[in-house]
Amino acid sequence: MQMMISKQVKTPIQVMIEHVKSGYLVVSHEMKPDAIPDLLGSTVRVRWETDAAVNTIDLEVVSEQTVWPIRLLAMIPISVGVEIALKGKLDVLPPDSVISVPYKVMGARPIEEKGQALLLKFSPTRLVLATDGYVSKGEFLHLSFTVPSSNQEIVGMAKVVEKNFQDTQTVIELIFTDINEKHHQIIKDYYKKLVTAASS
Repeated sequence: MQMMISKQVKTPIQVMIEHVKSGYLVVSHEMKPDAIPDLLGSTVRVRWETDAAVNTIDLEVVSEQTVWPIRLLAMIPISVGVEIALKGKLDVLPPDSVISVPYKVMGARPIEEKGQALLLKFSPTRLVLATDGYVSKGEFLHLSFTVPSSNQEIVGMAKVVEKNFQDTQTVIELIFTDINEKHHQIIKDYYKKLVTAASS
């Protein structure tokens, strides 16, 4: 699973679930040279998506043990969020105006990390973008864009889950892995507005 750390929100880490019981979770991850040395007391977020819902859990790290290069983290939940998609996966819709999406590929070389994309379709949990940049399936992108219904910049992290080619462009589908709730609400409101307009 992917886990975000509040101290280092732009870089998700891959964790394995080792032990689960009510109100308690133990995960392990491989420590990299640039890993935060001490996570005790930190807040982390685990997020995953199914066709029926998007689930998020915020947890506090209450214990850690390092057996190089593996670190075990024991965590207790602080808050849980579940967003239900009533009809299964929500359809992606095209925006009603041109939306440019600058992005940064996390972990890429400086020459390849920044790119520009065009929003083709979206739902509250998914984005479909067209880009001339080089992006691989499985990579994480740090995104920022503005929707027409609000002049506020939306910032979030998303994972590339599909990649296809159309003409000379790369078309990628992403799911959000971390986004501020206020920003997420703006996307949901814009999506609802487009659904309402399409059905009237």
